[in-house]
Amino acid sequence: MNRTEFLAATASAVASPAAKAGAHPPIVAEVTLQRDADELLAPFTVAIAVNNTTSGVVRLDFPTADLFRIDVIQDDSPIWSSLTGHKPIPVNREIDVPPGRLKLASMTIDGTTVDRRAYAPGRYTVRVAMLGTNFGMIVDKQIEFVPPLPIAGVANLRPGTVVTIAGEQTVLGSIPQLNDASGSLRMSRSLGIRPAGVYVVRGFLDATGDDRIFDVGRFAPAFDNAPSPPP
Repeated sequence: MNRTEFLAATASAVASPAAKAGAHPPIVAEVTLQRDADELLAPFTVAIAVNNTTSGVVRLDFPTADLFRIDVIQDDSPIWSSLTGHKPIPVNREIDVPPGRLKLASMTIDGTTVDRRAYAPGRYTVRVAMLGTNFGMIVDKQIEFVPPLPIAGVANLRPGTVVTIAGEQTVLGSIPQLNDASGSLRMSRSLGIRPAGVYVVRGFLDATGDDRIFDVGRFAPAFDNAPSPPP
């Protein structure tokens, strides 16, 4: 489904009786966001369920094998979509939904954009569009990400506490370091080959004796930093 088809499906959903304010549709979509932290690069899971409010089985029709589309939106522009690079299979699909709540699917989003940059701090809209021909419904959920912790603040944390920091990498005697305005910190590994600009890094402080090394778990170029060119 391309953007034009998605917008058409969205318009159909808004115009349908099920989407009108004050109506009581027999089937409603329920979306929840599950997360362990509100920091950059912390993954979150989108869980989708359908609730059949009637006393009988309701059949939902879908034009392809895809039941839904998830978009992460900032300032009205999608920065990530579950359908990016995915070609829907043109096979009609039907689902019989019994009375009550039926768990439909869940998807974990890793907190990076389509081009693998980290999100910027701020508020985003997670939009779930159900793609059924007789079940057009859109659900928006808000999610917020806080700024990275200053590097100087990492020293005050208990070793093993997972946090997100950001800065530019330098190498001192073959040892990579991350630097921001507050200080610098040794890292367990380099952030790729010739990383340039600001990177967002998620991991934890590993303290052994007097050594303080930040154990790198995940990293990505900052939102306003273009990814490093290939070697």
